[in-house]
Amino acid sequence: MKKLLQIFSSTMVILVAALFGSTVLRQPESIGWLFEIDPVYLFVGFGLTGAGGLAAFVSYFEYHGIGSQDGIVRRGPHEDIVAITFDDGPNPAYTPQLLDILKEKGVKATFFVVGLHVKKYPDIARRIVAEGHDIGNHTYTHKDLVPATRRMVLAQTHKTEQAIKRVTGRTTKLFRPPRGIYSGAVRRLLVDDEGYRLILWSVSSIDWRQTSPLKILRRVLCHTRPGSILLFHDSGAVLRREGASRQNTVDALPMVIDALRERGYEFVTMTEMLERGAEAETELAGILEQA
Repeated sequence: MKKLLQIFSSTMVILVAALFGSTVLRQPESIGWLFEIDPVYLFVGFGLTGAGGLAAFVSYFEYHGIGSQDGIVRRGPHEDIVAITFDDGPNPAYTPQLLDILKEKGVKATFFVVGLHVKKYPDIARRIVAEGHDIGNHTYTHKDLVPATRRMVLAQTHKTEQAIKRVTGRTTKLFRPPRGIYSGAVRRLLVDDEGYRLILWSVSSIDWRQTSPLKILRRVLCHTRPGSILLFHDSGAVLRREGASRQNTVDALPMVIDALRERGYEFVTMTEMLERGAEAETELAGILEQA
């Protein structure tokens, strides 16, 4: 038992030292620049629930960037409005179908596009903008921003900015990090220095799991509240397989729109939602939120 305790203690010392040490690796081109964490969170997490709590806190940090949440948006105001958002497109198989449905239903949505896909499918990107939808930046190749260098984050962001501007004539300061993963350093760079709003979500359809349209519908209806930001996907970039099927999303979307309308919700773009007021979770709020 004593030996097990010694092994456990040694492991914890190494882990904490590694995490603490990362806070000093903040040179602009150091990978450690994107791993910043206040030691107090580690002590709190470990003190409350032991090793399991520490692991949960570290995992939460990876996805939620513990610290200041200025410029981070996860929901809109407490009004009967929702924002439908799509990630990873445009995709020639699914984005046009989704645009057809949105047009038929009279709904405007927000598309967080991958710059490389904008370059490959410019006509679809132009259609998104021409039909009155919002367009946002989702990096150039859907590369995770944690870990990464400062130079890489800026390259992924700026190349997408340029692709969107060149193809659509539109500029945007809406940004969604791949898989929703960011850090305090990424937030400061993109929000404070680059002027972006980091748009996350409050309800994920989990369509990337290839779930059925009915399961997508049930999940969205179960979790949607006033001001919800809904996450869908119109391409398979997250799986590094652009051709991954999103037909489940296409088939679910009309049902989702009809059902939410029956419940009295109005559909808005992210720009409209931000104009009405949007909220960011602070510190550890929302750790149990479904996403």
